[in-house]
Amino acid sequence: MTADPLMDRERDRYRLAEAAAEAAEGVPGVAFLRPGVVDLLRTRVADRAPRLATGPGPRTQGVRVSRDGTTGTWHIDIRLVLHRGHRALDVTRAVHTATLAATRAEPSVPVRVTVTVTVTGVV
Repeated sequence: MTADPLMDRERDRYRLAEAAAEAAEGVPGVAFLRPGVVDLLRTRVADRAPRLATGPGPRTQGVRVSRDGTTGTWHIDIRLVLHRGHRALDVTRAVHTATLAATRAEPSVPVRVTVTVTVTGVV
């Protein structure tokens, strides 16, 4: 039985999203990951009809993972909210570094990764 490349790609996307979310949440100064509109709508659909929901779980909201079809590079976009009193530059650098380390440690995903971190608010 041959593996389905689309399923493998989706599995890799979910694993990268999970690793990135865990890494980002572990950085001091990160209050929480900020879900986007798509994440919020996905959660609404999941609440009403779980069988229709697709994509990573609520834990990865605020993390978007996409893949460049020509180069094979994965792009991770993290949106987060800071705790007051922390410098955005320091936190975004730490999240960037932690995310790269976490995705490189993911054993099943041979990856080239770029990471973008955006601070959307302060609490």
